[in-house]
Amino acid sequence: MNNNNTVAIAKCSTYDQADLRKAIDQLLANLGGLSAFVKPGQNVLIKPNLLTDRTPDEATTTHPEAIRAIIRMLKEQNITPVVADSPSSAVKLELVWEKTGFKSMCREENVELVNLEQAGSSEFQTGRFRFNIAKPVLDANAIINVPKVKTHAFTTLTAAVKNMYGVVPGYQKANLHKLHPTMPDFGKLIAEIYRKVSPVLTIADAVIGMDGDGPSGGNPINLGFLAASGNAVALDLALCRIFKIKPESIYYLKYLLKDNPLCIKELIIKTTDINIESIRPAQFNLPSTILARLIPGPLVKLFGPLIWVRPVITDKCISCGRCVNACAMKALSMQSKQKPVLEAKKCIGCCCCHEVCPEKAIKMTQSPLLNIARRGKML
Repeated sequence: MNNNNTVAIAKCSTYDQADLRKAIDQLLANLGGLSAFVKPGQNVLIKPNLLTDRTPDEATTTHPEAIRAIIRMLKEQNITPVVADSPSSAVKLELVWEKTGFKSMCREENVELVNLEQAGSSEFQTGRFRFNIAKPVLDANAIINVPKVKTHAFTTLTAAVKNMYGVVPGYQKANLHKLHPTMPDFGKLIAEIYRKVSPVLTIADAVIGMDGDGPSGGNPINLGFLAASGNAVALDLALCRIFKIKPESIYYLKYLLKDNPLCIKELIIKTTDINIESIRPAQFNLPSTILARLIPGPLVKLFGPLIWVRPVITDKCISCGRCVNACAMKALSMQSKQKPVLEAKKCIGCCCCHEVCPEKAIKMTQSPLLNIARRGKML
């Protein structure tokens, strides 16, 4: 695991190839060059965020033009990468590839788009955490992680570290939510997965990000930059500084900082002709459910029945059934051509249903006690 605490940030306001390449070159110049991370002849896997079947302008997935720029840069160094991710099992992979623009982009660049669902996997166990990682990820000499910078209703932020959850193939991702339902426990799981498959380089797509109730139900927001680091934890900490997010609200960062406790104090942010204040948006809305993530564990246990986050199915619902298929807890059920019905006692508030809804018809709501605390700024 790379403990270099340097993060590079470069202004980039469009997905034009010239703008992207200029920004990526600036990032790498501040990090010691591309050769510091990959070498000619290596088997390099590019890992974007392909959460679900959304178009690039919806800011739910990594923009294909950002990946195209990285592919071309690698080819100049005699490296032909592959591109791979594992979206939600509730959405057909071919549909994800098609709608996100990755199928056409990879075909045009003559780069393989790998199906992690069919490539096999290996099981790992660390303590009480057991999970599988897709073999193409394990076989790669180097992983270049290219997340989309977004808020997340369950984890507060999804960017560098959280993007590596996609190396777990298929339905197991939803099942892991079932096995590790609380945010502290799920945060430890994310940390363990990252420890097993740390990328050599992360280049975060923050040209257009997402705020509000992400990772798919929020709002696109012009951020206008790219960020990169050999240390995904440091990159996420830099994003926390930019967006004024408390790192302790992101449990996987809290656990990973035990590996490198000086990361916050020794965080180095290198920029070219910009500063943090100039790229900080005037307003960046965190998820409406963030209070539930800030409550200490003992209080959650004490007031458990009064502290919860659950989905509400709005009238935008088209009864596609994706949310029902995504729910590992079987808390949602649906009659033909009707809105899904929630069995509240089974719901763990994992937001898997919220992530896959194609119409943004699912809103994550929190208990009355949390709403009172939010209005009164008790937390």
